Amino acid sequence: MNDMGDAQLSLESTRPLDDSLELAEWLRHERGLQGHVRLTQAAPVVGELGAGPDLLAVALGSGGIGTVLAGSLATWLQSRRTPTKVRITLTRADRTLEIETGDANEAEALITRFLSDGNGA
Repeated sequence: MNDMGDAQLSLESTRPLDDSLELAEWLRHERGLQGHVRLTQAAPVVGELGAGPDLLAVALGSGGIGTVLAGSLATWLQSRRTPTKVRITLTRADRTLEIETGDANEAEALITRFLSDGNGA
């Protein structure tokens, strides 16, 4: 499998900053993702000072990192104390997947399909 670049991941929830930081920490502790996850910040909108980190970048490549990412995201959703619907936007190259769900199984299936589509996985 070829290097697929980065996947950009953003969350919309009732606690976006806390959830993004929590998810980043969760993914960094995932054995298959260690060293592949970093927090980034989108450019501020004109007239705004900007905020905390709002994007997670996951370096995708060989070794099934996309599958590990999908599974880890699903487990994170299942582990949340209060089941909450989150919006996950995942961008890879020129394609974007946006899902709004609290269903971990649905999220895992959609993310796995999105990340493996077009690369033979």
